[in-house]
Amino acid sequence: MTEALVSPSALSSQAVDRPRAVAPRRQDDTALEALTIELGRTIFREIPKHAPSKISPARLDDLMMQLLMKDEDLRYRMLRFVDVYPALRTSKALGEHLEEFLTSPELATAGPGPFTALAQFIGRSRAATRDAIRFASRFGISRMGQQFIAGNTAEEVAKKIRRMEREGFLFSLDLLGEFVASESQADHFTGRYLEMVERFGGLLGSEPAGRAASGPRVNISIKLSSLTSKFEPMDPEGTSAAVRERLRPLMRAAQRSGAFINVDMEKYEYRDLTLQILLDLLDEGEFRGFANLGTVHQAYLTDAVPVLEWFLAELRKRSQPLTIRLVKGAYWDSEQIWARAKGWPIPVIMEKRETDANYERCLRVLLEQSDIVRTAVASHNVRSIAHAMALAKALKVPAGRFEYQMLYGMAGPIKDALRAMGYPVRIYTPCGELLPGMAYLVRRILENTSNESFLRQRFAEGVSEEKLLSDPKSTR
Repeated sequence: MTEALVSPSALSSQAVDRPRAVAPRRQDDTALEALTIELGRTIFREIPKHAPSKISPARLDDLMMQLLMKDEDLRYRMLRFVDVYPALRTSKALGEHLEEFLTSPELATAGPGPFTALAQFIGRSRAATRDAIRFASRFGISRMGQQFIAGNTAEEVAKKIRRMEREGFLFSLDLLGEFVASESQADHFTGRYLEMVERFGGLLGSEPAGRAASGPRVNISIKLSSLTSKFEPMDPEGTSAAVRERLRPLMRAAQRSGAFINVDMEKYEYRDLTLQILLDLLDEGEFRGFANLGTVHQAYLTDAVPVLEWFLAELRKRSQPLTIRLVKGAYWDSEQIWARAKGWPIPVIMEKRETDANYERCLRVLLEQSDIVRTAVASHNVRSIAHAMALAKALKVPAGRFEYQMLYGMAGPIKDALRAMGYPVRIYTPCGELLPGMAYLVRRILENTSNESFLRQRFAEGVSEEKLLSDPKSTR
């Protein structure tokens, strides 16, 4: 019988035993902080060397994103419009909703402005002009999708991946639209994942020189909830059995082809079950010791540190190597709504600065145990990136035991700066149709443009390097 996962609440209130061999090796915090600041300044000096040219698609994308960062009213209206966009089948419906979202009083946050004027212009325009504006809105959403989504077909995506590899980057593919409502849909997604694992390496052709040293070339991110129509935390054993039934063929294909499988983390409600399914899978003889496997840990959860320590202890019991992608988390708003609806404690940290501090705590836990876990530092925050560098140096983490990961379409100059400094950078690359990927698109826009986003603070608001690099554990 599957052993139940220790509850997060229980872990939060008790000490988690750690093997003596990997007991924390505390460095001089003052020296570590000084090294973090030094490395952060080095990154900031490198970033301007990689800024996009003034006349380029990337520059236009940056300008649009900066406009969304600065204008709360525009961002809110645009996100509401994007949210209903998939249901707008006709030009008439598109035009009506465009005007509504530009003018409706409940959306206004700052009174009449340029968008009200634009709506009035649309209302007075002739049919041809209105059609042109509707076309422009479709083009704008499509362009925004192309910024964050690499393509729909495997051939389209492979072309962009080859270009990324020529530039010195690694990749992890993510298939969008994973929500399933039937077992036939689960079969469909399993088949698509299997095709990616088996075929994608052939589509890419020969490996770029020196790339083999970075581990498996084909890296596929999957969501376990896409492998069954009933991903039910209340039935952990039944769900684990159903998911593993479809996961085994993917794992076997990865063993044959040398591909890497990364299990993405989803909403908080699914976290414990996701971890348990991974452990169940690794307890099966044919997959015991399989090294090309990873998962994700979300630092914005209040119990992130004790759960991470518990999971690493479980891996150590099994002598099981694993890669863990450390993220801050992309479901902050929805997790609060979900918890309040249930009447449960909110599982996410409410303060951005404390989330950053928790991220650094999780980094230390991971890098101190680099013999059993390979760390993927997934962040666009230069302070977090520099602190990972400093910790890795202080703890003498071997080369190849950690890398950086960033999102496709975001923070290009930071990616280029890290690559120029000699660090491996993997780009999390979503692929699939635009409409099923709308939820992902909205999350990325929110992440890019939130009030406390590093990218917004640095590139739209000009916050000083000193403040951006300050220790999040210290008081303001």
